[in-house]
Amino acid sequence: MFFRRCRPLNLALIFSGTLVAQPLVPLTTTPIPPVHTELRGNVCFVDFGQAFYGNLELSLPPGLTKKITVRLGEKLAANGTIDRKPPGSVNFRSVDLMPDPAGGTVRLAIPPKKFHLGAASVKMPVEIGEVTPFRYAEIEGAPANLRTDAIRQLAVYAPFNDDAAAFSSSDDTLNAVWALCKHTMKATTAFGVYIDGERERIPYEGDVYINLLSHYAVDLDPRVARATFAHLLRKPTWPTEWSLHMPIVAEADYEATGDPVLARTHFDAIKAKLLMSKAGPDGLLRASAIVDWPAAERDGYNDGVVDPKQKKQVGPEVNTVANAFYYRALRATARLASAIGKHAEARELGAKADAVHAAFNAAFFDAARGIYIDGVGAAHASLHANMFPLAFDLVPTERRAGVAAFVESRGMACSVYGAQYLLDALYLNGNSDTALSLMTNRGPRGWWHMIESGSTMTWEAWNAQAKPNLTWNHAWGAAPGNIIARHVLGVRPLEPGYTRILIAPQPGSLHWMKGKVPTPRGPVSVAWNADATRLEFEVPAGATARVVLPGATTSQDFSAGCHVVVSKNRLPSSTKR
Repeated sequence: MFFRRCRPLNLALIFSGTLVAQPLVPLTTTPIPPVHTELRGNVCFVDFGQAFYGNLELSLPPGLTKKITVRLGEKLAANGTIDRKPPGSVNFRSVDLMPDPAGGTVRLAIPPKKFHLGAASVKMPVEIGEVTPFRYAEIEGAPANLRTDAIRQLAVYAPFNDDAAAFSSSDDTLNAVWALCKHTMKATTAFGVYIDGERERIPYEGDVYINLLSHYAVDLDPRVARATFAHLLRKPTWPTEWSLHMPIVAEADYEATGDPVLARTHFDAIKAKLLMSKAGPDGLLRASAIVDWPAAERDGYNDGVVDPKQKKQVGPEVNTVANAFYYRALRATARLASAIGKHAEARELGAKADAVHAAFNAAFFDAARGIYIDGVGAAHASLHANMFPLAFDLVPTERRAGVAAFVESRGMACSVYGAQYLLDALYLNGNSDTALSLMTNRGPRGWWHMIESGSTMTWEAWNAQAKPNLTWNHAWGAAPGNIIARHVLGVRPLEPGYTRILIAPQPGSLHWMKGKVPTPRGPVSVAWNADATRLEFEVPAGATARVVLPGATTSQDFSAGCHVVVSKNRLPSSTKR
C-alpha cells in the first residue's frame, strides 16, 4: 500500500514566476552500471536494462595500444547482437577510440548527426557534450578482464523524483505500460526541453501537451514544461492544432500547479495562438488540420483530400478537428484570463466559445447517423471527428451515448498521439472497460508491442508499418502515463493546484489497483479492491477531496487524511483512520 505519510513537495521555488525566465533546466549526468555483461569472443556485450540519452564511460587498464570499437544501440537483432540496421530512426551508433597506453577513464566522443546540426534542433550543453539514446553496448577489442564496474552508461536527464508516483494492479500488462511511460518521462528530459525524439530533436506543441500531462502525473516538476513553452513561443511549428495547443498547455500547467505564471508572463502571445482571425461570421475557423500523424492514421478523414496550400494537412476548410481544438483553446484562454484578473477578456472569450459550441453542433452533427462528420461538405465520419468533440465536452448530453458508441466501434483507429484524446474521451464518458482493453491489448497497435520489441521508451508510432522512420524515444506516445493517474486512479484537480481534488477511480475490469499521484501539496494515494468494493485513499494536508466510487452516481467530500470507504452500490460515510 502507498499510505506512508510523505512530506509535501517543496515546490515554492519551482512554481515561482522568476524560474520561468531561466534559459536552462539543470541536467544531471548519472553513471549507471550494467545489469548484464557477457564476453562473446573479443566483444564485451553489455545491457544496461533501460535506454537513456547519454554516453559511455570506460575505465581501461594500462598497456592497451589497439583500437577499440564501441557500438551503441536501442534494439537487438534476432541473433542477440545490437541491430546495426534497425528500422526507421531506431538508434545505432559506432564509435572508435584509441586508448591511452597509460590507462584511465575515457568517454566516447560521439559525433553529432547531420540533422542535429540544423538550427531547429535542440543542442546539448557544451559541458555535457553530445549524447545518443542507447540501452546496449558492444565493446570490441576491450581487454578480456574488463570488469563490470569499469563500464558505465552516463545517463543524462533533468531532475526527477523517482518516488513521486507509483502504480500497480492486477493486470501485469498495464503495470508494464505504466512503467514504460514513467521511464519515458524521465529519459526524454535530457535536453532540458521536451523534444519529439532522436530523429529531429525539435519541440512540437502537440507533443508537449501529452508530455506535460504524463510528466506531471509521475513527477510534478514544471521546469522542463515551462522551458519548452518559452522555447515554442520563440520557435513555433506549423500545424493548425499545434498553435491551438499552446493555450491548452498553459492551462494544464496552471491546473496542476495552481500558478498561472505562463498566462501572467505570456498572455498576449497565448491569445494570439487562438488564430481568431481565421474565424468566419459563424465563429468557426476556416483552416485545414493535421488531424493525426502520420497521415495514414487519420481514419480516412475527409476521404484523404489534402489542403492544396498545405499538403500535410487535410480539409474541409471548415472542419471538425480544427474547430474542436479552437473551442477547447478558447475555453482554456478564458480560464487563464480570469486567473490573472482579465475578467472582461475572459467573458469575451467565453462568449466566443459558446458561439463555437452552438455553430459546431449545427454545422457538423449528422442527425440521421447520430455522429459528427469530418466537415462542411463532407460525407465521411471519422473517429477523429467524434473523439475530439467527446473529449472536449462539445457533445450535448443527449448525443453522448451515440457518439461514444461510434468512437468505441472504431477501436484504435488513430496514432499514438491521437490515443491521448481517444482514451480521454472514453474515460470521461464512462467507457472504462473499452479504454482499459485498448491500453492493455497485446496486438501490433498497442504499448505492449513496444515492450515486447525490447523498447524501454514509447515510440513515435505503433509500428514501422505505420511510420517507416519511427523513433523508439518519442514521449508523445506515453499517454497512459497520465491516463492511468487521471482516470484509472481517477485523481484530477477540481481547483488549480489540487486545493480541491477529485478521486473518481475507473478500474474497469481490474480486480485491484493501488497508486499515488503527485500534487504540490503532497501525494494522493488511492487503493481499490473490487472483491471487497473497498476504496482507501489519502488526501494531502491543506486539500479536500470529492470522492466517487467506481460505478456510483453520487459523491461525498472528504477532508485531509486517510480514509476507507466500503460499498457495493453507493458511497457511504467514511471511516477515518
